[in-house]
Amino acid sequence: MKLLLENWRQYLNEKQGVTYFWQTRGPWKAESQIEFGVTHVPKAKPFDIDMPIENIFEEVRKADFSDRPSRLDCVYLCGNVKGWKGDSFCSYPARGDGETYQVQLKGNPNVFKANSEYWTEAVVAYQRYKNEDRVRRVRSWANTYWKGDVEKGPLEILVSPPEAAIIVGKYEE
Repeated sequence: MKLLLENWRQYLNEKQGVTYFWQTRGPWKAESQIEFGVTHVPKAKPFDIDMPIENIFEEVRKADFSDRPSRLDCVYLCGNVKGWKGDSFCSYPARGDGETYQVQLKGNPNVFKANSEYWTEAVVAYQRYKNEDRVRRVRSWANTYWKGDVEKGPLEILVSPPEAAIIVGKYEE
């Protein structure tokens, strides 16, 4: 019991003290309201406005991987900002007018690491094929995505709830 109390953090689902990175898609309008160590990363917006890919991914998750965080209620983080060389979809400096923030996890969030290229392949399949074939192919990519347990590729780290991803500083080299 004494050892359990002394080492309780290692039994949590999060990695204590690990710094992750979050990038905006342009200047973050709420920057003046950021209180480092308190403000959390805002919930991610779905990617496919005109295509039902996100819904297909959610159906596959619910049916076969319900323990994974939903892409519809999470934030996307990176383990580093080295881009393709670092197996990350984040690179520094951020694309466009994007900004990069350092993030640490608080509480006991649901954390899942996936290869973001599986999402990209699902988008390509949806655009290339028609009718049921496109849905079948997107489902196949969604299944591969949700299997997770990856260490290579442009990795994205899904964290839910978003409130668990606390911004601790702005990243600047």
